[in-house]
Amino acid sequence: MSKAVSFLIDEDVYEKFCLAMSISKDSEEEAIEMCMRWYIAKTFEKASYEYNPKTISKPTEVNNDYYGKAIQRIPIWALKTEQYNHKIIKAYFAAVDIAGEATVTMMEHLCSEKENPELYVPTFKNNYSQMKIDGAKSHGKVFEDDGENVWLWSEIKDTLLKYKSSFYSEEDKRE
Repeated sequence: MSKAVSFLIDEDVYEKFCLAMSISKDSEEEAIEMCMRWYIAKTFEKASYEYNPKTISKPTEVNNDYYGKAIQRIPIWALKTEQYNHKIIKAYFAAVDIAGEATVTMMEHLCSEKENPELYVPTFKNNYSQMKIDGAKSHGKVFEDDGENVWLWSEIKDTLLKYKSSFYSEEDKRE
């Protein structure tokens, strides 16, 4: 017996999901079911370990391997003006300077103008989405948003503001 399921998902995540399906040749239904099976197995595995009276109680370890990895990368991005991460951060500061706040729409607009190579990022959505997560294959979390309004992730904010002048300065305002 099959069950119809409907849900909303982030557009960038869905684009990458579709790309992965084109590589794997799995159907959308097969891929989603595999993801659900993996999630179920991992959740039950964790639950069975935590609630198994025969296991020795160990403190739960938090995997901090990637937590705040942008903190180490921000000084490097500050120097590498051609990197997309640098340009997206620069667009954030430009948007705040222009409008008093940054939005995804404004940052994407700033990064879409080929005539402005200092900000041009042809793959803005993918790169921006990688800067909203802190995981093994992400660039490192820098931003948070509510779907439109963007702000700096509190964990990296102090570090990024320390390097702000390397991304955006008074000279940029005049251009």
